[in-house]
Amino acid sequence: MRVGDMNTYRRGSGLDFGSMPYCTARMAIIDQPPGEWAGADPRYRGYRPTSRKICLDHRIRVALGLVPPGRPARLLDLGAGDAFVTARFAEASGASLGVAVDVGEPEPLAPLSRPIRRVAARLPGPLPFRSGCFDVVVSLETIEHLLDPDELLSEVHRVLAPGGCLILSTPRLDSLLVVASLLLGEQPPGIEASSRRRYGSRFGEHRPSGHLHLFTRRALREAMAANGFRIEAYREGRFSSSWWQAVRSDRRPGLRDLIIASVFLVYDLIPVRKDVMVVRAVLATPVPEPLPSETPTR
Repeated sequence: MRVGDMNTYRRGSGLDFGSMPYCTARMAIIDQPPGEWAGADPRYRGYRPTSRKICLDHRIRVALGLVPPGRPARLLDLGAGDAFVTARFAEASGASLGVAVDVGEPEPLAPLSRPIRRVAARLPGPLPFRSGCFDVVVSLETIEHLLDPDELLSEVHRVLAPGGCLILSTPRLDSLLVVASLLLGEQPPGIEASSRRRYGSRFGEHRPSGHLHLFTRRALREAMAANGFRIEAYREGRFSSSWWQAVRSDRRPGLRDLIIASVFLVYDLIPVRKDVMVVRAVLATPVPEPLPSETPTR
């Protein structure tokens, strides 16, 4: 990671920071990750273009349903990938400004529904924005990939304006799919034995998900509360939608794919303990100071 002044960052990214007063005077400059970076994989973008329409994952549709109506907002998307989904959220919220942050900037698979400012920065932070400058922060299935999830929540708390909200999603560790997989002696989807390769998977996918920290519903509620948030809405999304989108993007579905899809079709009829938790949270209190024993050493 390199650190430079705003002019250097402007030349590297093409962004006009003169119209972005919420940015700090110094920003982290990073290089685009190599092609193996998961965010560049076209199979896992949260949407899939077809000849007739754009198909959104079920989890994205659920999260969009939590966007609060109201005045035009300033929206920040953390872990935004190619910013296509960011544009959908900005459109749904009536945002006057949409900013997408991720470690790289892959090209979207379809035209954005509205302009989005893109910033390359490493998560969890520190984020290159002033405090209290966004009304809506979105972070979809990003927190489980980070070494320090609390730092992400703390930074979101800092940049979120009073009265704003966070829309966050993350896989559910105690979902029925995970529990059933363990009972059958299978490696559950999204729970890895290695950071290099996915072992024990019957889904034909060998690229590891990169998940580092997984939450039960109780753990997520406690983590949010510990970082000054109160969950005001809770929904659940389906893993099967993302899997099917990846299959259709990757290949023509075969007999094995259709058998797995039929199993998921039955599984999706069960209305509880689905695979992905989606929450809308609001600021509740200032972020508590860590106890002396919790203070990280430098």
